[in-house]
Amino acid sequence: PQYYLRHIAALCVRRGMSEADALKALTINPASLLRLDKRLGSLEVGKDADFIILSGEPLEFDSLVQQVFIDGKPVFDRATGFSVFPAPATTAAQQ
Repeated sequence: PQYYLRHIAALCVRRGMSEADALKALTINPASLLRLDKRLGSLEVGKDADFIILSGEPLEFDSLVQQVFIDGKPVFDRATGFSVFPAPATTAAQQ
């Protein structure tokens, strides 16, 4: 799942991949493969402004997502509790 992509990239760095290549593997490379690199994959004027703010280095396991922006608009902020996403449903086992 996409939740683990940053962790997998971090493991690749531990095994010898450069941090720059690992970050490209999460950003511009998939955008290029899908032929969406004119719109996605890097922060440039004229591209969609979808990005995250982390609590630390992107490839550190303990870095947390602090803020999420889609089209340049905030959609999540850990500090304030703001989120446009619905809370996950809880099951009887989780209650």
